[in-house]
Amino acid sequence: MKEENFSDVQKLIALKRHEQPNDTYFEELLDEFHRRQRLELQKRPACSPIRERVGNWFSETSNWKLIWAGSLAYSVLLGVFFIWPKDIDLNAPEIPNTPVKHVLPADQSDQTERDMPIPEKDKPAVRKAF
Repeated sequence: MKEENFSDVQKLIALKRHEQPNDTYFEELLDEFHRRQRLELQKRPACSPIRERVGNWFSETSNWKLIWAGSLAYSVLLGVFFIWPKDIDLNAPEIPNTPVKHVLPADQSDQTERDMPIPEKDKPAVRKAF
């Protein structure tokens, strides 16, 4: 019985050896493959490619658990630093916010008046065209 099945299988394989699918089969196969690939990518979450890249990078390193622990600790410290409320002293005296009047001493104000040229009102203005 086993020999009969074996010979039948051999005959079937010999017949199938000469069969070839037409060209449209391969084109449809490629289109179907691309469609399934796109569907698979759409089903995955958006962060999975990043997770895969990071996982591949860590798999190449020898101490990837240590790196994960360090990065997690660093992110927790940064989070605590930025979220923790600042120390505000409610009993601190207020800083005055009134405007300051700038006054020059008398001797300096006289000096600035002497340094400035006095315009000549009798002379006509000089206008040059370039």
